[in-house]
Amino acid sequence: MGGVQSKAKGLWLAIKYLFELNKSFEELLKRASQPPGLPVSNPSQSYWLEDPPFPELVDIRSEELPEHADIVIIGSGITGAAVARSVLQECQRKGETRKIVVLEARTLCSGATGRNGGHMKSSPHELFVQLKKRFGPERAAIITRFQLSHVKVLTELCKSEGWDIAECREVTTSDLYLDEESRVAALGEVEEFRKWIPELDIQTWDAPGAQKVRIRSRLKCCTVPCVDLKQQFKVNNFVTGAISYIAGALWPYRLVASVWKDLLTKFPKSLSIETGTAVTDILPWTDNDFAYRVVTSRGDIKCRHIVHATNGFASQYVPGLRGKMTGFVAHMSAQQPGTQFPDYGGSRSWSVVYGTAYDYVTQRPTADGVPGDIMLGGGFFRGKDQGMAQSGYWDDSNAAMDALAVNHIGNIFPTIFAPHWGDDREGGRVKRMWTGIVAITGDFLPFVGRLDPKLTDRRPKSQASSETVPAGEWVSAGYCGDGMVWAWLSGTALGVMLMGSEKEELPAVPGRPAGKVADWFPHELAPTLKRVEEADLSNLAGRLL
Repeated sequence: MGGVQSKAKGLWLAIKYLFELNKSFEELLKRASQPPGLPVSNPSQSYWLEDPPFPELVDIRSEELPEHADIVIIGSGITGAAVARSVLQECQRKGETRKIVVLEARTLCSGATGRNGGHMKSSPHELFVQLKKRFGPERAAIITRFQLSHVKVLTELCKSEGWDIAECREVTTSDLYLDEESRVAALGEVEEFRKWIPELDIQTWDAPGAQKVRIRSRLKCCTVPCVDLKQQFKVNNFVTGAISYIAGALWPYRLVASVWKDLLTKFPKSLSIETGTAVTDILPWTDNDFAYRVVTSRGDIKCRHIVHATNGFASQYVPGLRGKMTGFVAHMSAQQPGTQFPDYGGSRSWSVVYGTAYDYVTQRPTADGVPGDIMLGGGFFRGKDQGMAQSGYWDDSNAAMDALAVNHIGNIFPTIFAPHWGDDREGGRVKRMWTGIVAITGDFLPFVGRLDPKLTDRRPKSQASSETVPAGEWVSAGYCGDGMVWAWLSGTALGVMLMGSEKEELPAVPGRPAGKVADWFPHELAPTLKRVEEADLSNLAGRLL
């Protein structure tokens, strides 16, 4: 009798749990249909923002806000930097001029770019299989290659420009699986992936292999001297298998700061960055020369084009994207490696995969004989209601931290690497813990391109006769946690579109491939009305419930 009662109680608890999860999901959808609001004024302190290489840029702004511009870019992170660089390079090539004003609510690059993991990595095998179901294998391969190309594009850009401070480098990355089901599923995806994208060499191991195998680095270039990586994974028996391939890592804030510094030096009359300048409204304008009036905390700016480069906050002034994308609170940390953890010289990265969740990890290069800090983020599904309690929110302050997620990312590496982790170093393990806002869309792809006025509720009422590209609003946002392998080339493509050059055969330049935009930019990312309508966040139910 006791056994029957115990089973009945267990069934009741399971039903109650599912009911509560469904209720949490409904509350998430309700929150996501609301505007995000402005970034909070008291964000948690990100490790990446410490010791900025160009202190004069942190709070840069004009004495008086410019009254007008050709292009207003909202957001000073990697997307905004890529758009501005792309536009100004095209202006230089064509012998034209554009006035760009960049608006940032807080300090320079203090949003998602300055708070993320610095990991130029997706899960290409997983992405390919998901996209194949929607678009077929050929298009899935093209979109996946677009993501993968960011590693080469950004490492070559930093090398050509001498931006060593960005620590942009190739790494050998390892996905470590903590359960058999996840490993088996991943190996099946890898087999399918290899048929269509054979150029990316993905190596695979079962549990004994992952725990004992020796691998050799296949890196071709580094920003630091390469070390002999003919060493074991050195994980313990919590790991059921692994895969490895080439990815990338960098210091994201320093990359973006380097871009802005370079552009301000080369184009001082064409570019203005206005930090501490929050956008409070956008209105159509009836002037013959301008299409919009951007209302800010420091005054108004009239302009012809507006670029929404705010990732998770994009729906603030694009009401048609509400319910189609949302923000959620992600946790990130900087940790000292244990005394027994191998020193890989910054040439490795990892993902820890368990079920549908994962953690993302890089390690900075060794400096002055001291192993680099481990940059570890994740733990989302370890939070309350499997992370749903952190979804539909845009608060990146300390108050938004979830104790369970913090506990997870603070302990996962010593757990799976023991005894090869060792004791904590002097000063303790966790050096810094912070939050950031990640964006997710209802179809797990970013929105990149011109916005239909039906999505903005604003139709330009005027158009200067000299304009070759009609005035309008543009977006590059919703990177679904993979901003480092979406944002740069998405912003670059958008800049070419803004200049009306997308159908031209353009030469390759550092940071941009050769050819027409259509040759290398996936058209599936365009925010068409049909796509936005279908990208409802209710589609996430299968992943979160």
